[in-house]
Amino acid sequence: MESLRAYFGGCRKAESLEELRHTAVTYYKTTSVKMASYMHFPPVGARDFNGQIRIAEFGYPEEWRRTYLRKRLYQNDPLARRAQGFIRPYFWNEVQHFSDLTDEERSYIIMVSQEQLGEGLSVPVFGPAQRNGYCALGFGRGNPIPSDDEVLELQAACQMGHLAYCELLLKDLPKGTNLSSREREILYWIVRGQTNAQIAESTRLSRNTVETYIRRCFQKLDVNDRVSAALRGMALGMVD
Repeated sequence: MESLRAYFGGCRKAESLEELRHTAVTYYKTTSVKMASYMHFPPVGARDFNGQIRIAEFGYPEEWRRTYLRKRLYQNDPLARRAQGFIRPYFWNEVQHFSDLTDEERSYIIMVSQEQLGEGLSVPVFGPAQRNGYCALGFGRGNPIPSDDEVLELQAACQMGHLAYCELLLKDLPKGTNLSSREREILYWIVRGQTNAQIAESTRLSRNTVETYIRRCFQKLDVNDRVSAALRGMALGMVD
């Protein structure tokens, strides 16, 4: 547990993504982990949401690493694709028991088995405003599987690293948009699909006033429609 406490401290002190990566690699070298990858999933509507998945990794065979990144195999990786629906970590070999695998996912499983990477652990991680992620920790071929206590420690390490990554990433993104309390209220009703007339009734404002507030919300959120406004508002944590 001493190495885990040191890792937590390093996460809190990291001032850059490179420092955080170094801290993570140093920690995982004290564990049974031989290779690791981390994927960050920005929520739809976030200012950094562009369809690309941010990936950090170390320890994987170079050829497999290049193939995975070049071909975007995370799009067919059943554990990565479904990570946000997990409650607990999953061992890699459990994926073959999923009942609803697609043909692409089955092909991916066969490809991975041919690489002989050994057993690993898939860990879902969760952050602010649906800013979630996924960690894959490989133990290497022929190496022992971690105990239940070790799995809990690795899960805690993954979650702490993810939160530290979110904190650093959000510092580098454009500053958050400030909406007034009334604008947030209007956005709340937009998220719930109310029309302008319904919002006017709910807020006891005139329809013209509601329309004015909606235009202000669009302008501040840098969007042009209600769906985009709702998604960006949720991504920024302005509404639930």
